[in-house]
Amino acid sequence: MVRLNWEREMLLGAVLILAYTWVGYAAILWLLRAFFGRAVVRDGAADGAGAAEKPFVSIIVPAHNEEERIAAKLQNCLELDYPRDRMEILVASDGSTDRTEAIVEKFAARDVRIRLLPCAGRMGKSGVQNLAALEAKGQILFLTDAEACAQPDALALLASNFADPEVGLATAALYLGEPSNAIGKGQGLYWRYELFLRQLESDLGTLATSSGTALAIRRELFIPMEACYGDDCVLPLDVRLQGYRVIQEPRAIVFDAFPHTIDGELRARARMVARNWTGTLSRPAILNPLRFPGTAWGLVSHKLLRWLTPFLLLVLFLASTFSFLHGRYAFLWLLQAGFYASAVVGWLRTRSQHQAWIFALPFGFCLANVGFLLGMIRVLRGQRIVSYANQSSADTIMYR
Repeated sequence: MVRLNWEREMLLGAVLILAYTWVGYAAILWLLRAFFGRAVVRDGAADGAGAAEKPFVSIIVPAHNEEERIAAKLQNCLELDYPRDRMEILVASDGSTDRTEAIVEKFAARDVRIRLLPCAGRMGKSGVQNLAALEAKGQILFLTDAEACAQPDALALLASNFADPEVGLATAALYLGEPSNAIGKGQGLYWRYELFLRQLESDLGTLATSSGTALAIRRELFIPMEACYGDDCVLPLDVRLQGYRVIQEPRAIVFDAFPHTIDGELRARARMVARNWTGTLSRPAILNPLRFPGTAWGLVSHKLLRWLTPFLLLVLFLASTFSFLHGRYAFLWLLQAGFYASAVVGWLRTRSQHQAWIFALPFGFCLANVGFLLGMIRVLRGQRIVSYANQSSADTIMYR
C-alpha cells in the first residue's frame, strides 16, 4: 500500500508540473497581461509618421563558409527600408575557407556601407560577433544570421522601439515558414506556441530571451560574450541585469527555415539546450526572485522546467506503468500509450505530404523532447560548444 501511495504521489507531481509548464504558465501570463501589460513607446518613424532622425545601425553578420548564401543575405540587407546614411553592414568571417570573403569584397567594392572583417582562425560565432561589435560605429547593433531573410521594414520597426529609454534589446518575430513535411508541421506548432509565450512575456516586461537570427541591442549595453554561449541566451540576460527591458517586436518579420531531417532537428535542439542551460546558469543573479521576480519566474517556467520535461515524462510513464500493472490509473497509462503510438505513426509518415495533425503534433512534441534530453545529457557531461561546422546542405542550419 505504501508503494502504491508513493506511485500516486509521483504521478500527481509529474502531471501537475507538466500541466503548469505547458499550459498553466501561459494561462497565467495571459491573465496577468490584461492587468499589468506594459506598452512600448515607439518613435513612429517606422510607420511613416514624423521625420525624427533614426539611430545609426550596424548590421553584424557572422559567417563561416557561407558562399552559397552570403550574396543573398547582403542583398537582403541592402534592400532594408532604412536610410542609407544611417546604417553599415559588417560581415565577420570566422575563418572561412571558401569564396565567402571574395563575395563580400565584391559587394564592398560597390557599396561603401559593407565591410569585411576576416578572422584567420576559428573564433566561433560569439567570438566574431564580439570582434564586429568593437569595430561597429552604430548606436544600435543588429545581429542577424546569414540564412535569415528580413522583410524590408523589419530593421526600421526594431529600431523604433529604442525611442523608449527602458528598451535595451528588441528581437524580431521569427517565422519558420510552412514546410510540407511532418517535422516542419510538428515544430511549426511548437514554434507558434513559443512565439506566443515570448510575446506575453514581452508585454509584461519579463522577457529574457530572443531569436539570435535577428536581434537589435543598444551598443552601450553589449557585453562581450563567452565563446561557449549564444547571443540569443546571454545578451537578453545581460540587458535585463543592467536594468533594461527586452521586447519582441511582432511586426518585424524575419524568415528562417526548419531543419529538414530528424537528425538535423535533434542536433539543432540539443545544441540550443546545452548552450542556453549553461548560459542561463552563468548569470545566477537573474534568477534572484527578489531582484528580478518576473524574469526569474519566467526563466524557470519557460526554460528550465521545459528542458526538464523529458525526465518528467519518463517519471510519469514509469509510475503510471507500475500503477497500471496493479490495476490502477489504467486510463492515464492508455492515454500516454496512445499519444506515443501516434508519435510513432508520425515518425513513420515523415515523408508524407499529407501528415495529419493528430500524428504530426505528438511526433513534433516527442522530437523536441528527445532534443531536450540530448541537450541535457551534454550539460551533465560538461560539454561546451564553441564553434561548429556550417553545412550547406538543406538538412540543418548549424551556424547559429
